[in-house]
Amino acid sequence: MSLGVLAGLGGLGGLLTAFGVNELRDVGEAANTAAQDIASQLQDLSTFKPYTMTTATGGTFGAAAGEDGMGTTMTLSPQEQALQSQMFGGAGDFFSRAMQDTGARTQDLYGQMRAIQAPEEEAQRLALEERLAAQGRLGVQTAQFGGTPEALALNMAQERAKNEAMFGAMQQARQEQAQQAALGQQFLGQSYVPQAQMLNAIQGTSLFPQLQQQAQLFGAGQFGETSMSGIEAQLLAEQARANLIGGLGSSMLSGLFTPVATQGGGVGNILTTLFPSISDVRLKDNIEKVGAVDGINLYIWDWTDEGKDIAGDQKTFGVLAQEVQQIRPSAVIEGSDGYLRVDYSKLPEVSALMEV
Repeated sequence: MSLGVLAGLGGLGGLLTAFGVNELRDVGEAANTAAQDIASQLQDLSTFKPYTMTTATGGTFGAAAGEDGMGTTMTLSPQEQALQSQMFGGAGDFFSRAMQDTGARTQDLYGQMRAIQAPEEEAQRLALEERLAAQGRLGVQTAQFGGTPEALALNMAQERAKNEAMFGAMQQARQEQAQQAALGQQFLGQSYVPQAQMLNAIQGTSLFPQLQQQAQLFGAGQFGETSMSGIEAQLLAEQARANLIGGLGSSMLSGLFTPVATQGGGVGNILTTLFPSISDVRLKDNIEKVGAVDGINLYIWDWTDEGKDIAGDQKTFGVLAQEVQQIRPSAVIEGSDGYLRVDYSKLPEVSALMEV
C-alpha cells in the first residue's frame, strides 16, 4: 500500500469522523431551535384569550391579559349611566334633607298643629265665658287662682295641648329625618343595580371562560407532546446517521494504528511502518540510559525545542539513531531535514517494548 493511498485513507477517515461530529452538533442545534419554536407556539396557544360580555341592559364586561397581569373593564350603557346619575342625584337630595337641623321643621310642625287646635280652644273659651256670664260670675277673681276655677282649668288644658303639640312636632321631625335618610339609602342602593346585574351575569357565565381556557391548555399540551415526539424521532434518526458516519471514520483511522506483523518479525502498525520515528541525538536533551536489549541501548530523554517542533508528540523512550546506525544501518534513514530517523519495524526486539 503506497503512502498516497494511506494518506488518502487517513484523510478520508478524519473527514468522516469530523463530519460525524459536525452532524451531531448540527442535529443538536436543529433540535434546540425546533424546541424553542415549539415553546414559542405553546406560549401563544396557552395565552389567555380576551373576551367581552354584554348584559341585557347594555352593560359590557371585558377581560384581557396585559403586561401587568389580568385586566378587566366594566362599562355601563348610556341608559344605565343616565339612570345611575338620576339615582345618585335623588340619594344626594334625601341625604341633604336628612342632615338638616330639625329645629326649623319642628317649629313649622308645631305651628301647623297649633293652627289646628286654635279654633277649638277659642270655642271652649267663649263657651266658658257664656256660662260664667249666665251665672253672673264673669270677671270674678279669686285669691287662690286669680280667676275662676273653670278659667284656670281651661288655661291648663290649653298649655298641656301646646306641650303635646311641641312634643309631637319634635317626634314628627325626627321621623321625617329618618325617612329621608332611609329614602336616600334606597336610592343609593338602586343606583348600583346595573353593576349588580353585570356581576350576576359574570358569575353565571364564569364557567365558560374556564372551560375555554382548559380546552385551550389541553390542546396546547397535545400539540407540544406531538411535536416533541416528532422532533425526538428525527433526533434519534439523525443521531444514528451521524454515529454511523463517525464510526466509519473512526474505524478507518483505528485501522491505520492496528498492530501488524513486520518483515523482521516485530509488531508495528501501518503508520509506524511507513513513517520512521525521528530519533536523532542532536534533537534530544537530558538523555538517560534505562536498559538494553540484544546489544541495543534504550534511553529516555526530553526533546529540545527544535525536536519538539519536528517530533511533535512522539514518544520520549527509545533508541539513539546514531548508535543504531552503527549496529543496524538498514533501520536508520536520513530525512530531507538532515536528521536521522529509526524504522522500529526493523528493530522487532525494541518494537515489542515500544508497544508495551
